[in-house]
Amino acid sequence: MPAPVLTGERVVLRPVEERDRDVRRSYGYHREIERGYGNVHETRPMTEAEAQSWYDGLLDRLDEPCWVIEVEGHLAGIVFLQSHHVEDRRARLAIGLAAPHLQGRGYGTEAVMLVLGHAFGSMGLHRVDLRVLEFNTAAIACYRRCGFVEEGREREDCLLDGEWYDDIVMGILDREFHAGRTPASGLG
Repeated sequence: MPAPVLTGERVVLRPVEERDRDVRRSYGYHREIERGYGNVHETRPMTEAEAQSWYDGLLDRLDEPCWVIEVEGHLAGIVFLQSHHVEDRRARLAIGLAAPHLQGRGYGTEAVMLVLGHAFGSMGLHRVDLRVLEFNTAAIACYRRCGFVEEGREREDCLLDGEWYDDIVMGILDREFHAGRTPASGLG
């Protein structure tokens, strides 16, 4: 069952549509974005086959809450909750914006806050966590703005360009999210 549409001030989180495949392809690969995911890709166009694989991968996630981040009517990225444990009421968040011109504008922060509102509201989760590479300072700042705290590190978990990097584990609990959603916090 597809995840519900979530609407914010500037972003809409919605299910993937076939038209998203071509938009994603038009963005191509960007070295710094891919590096943030732990991938080694040079900046280059995305092939039709790669775009189809990306699209098919999202369709395969229909059993998990998965959304396209839409900005001004077009795909900007994706966000999803994976590893959902019903008994423990927890899940892992993953997010990615598809092109450099979309970064640093608050779209990711707004998308994360919408997902957390859904996770701690309708889904009744107690905990959401994530992993982020230590050098991805923009993502870490976004997660902190959303209320995540660093819980630990997986030391030298990722080998990129011949160097080892730590994965930082961050998490947020339902009570922390709800306590942070006051008008004074800027998150309400």
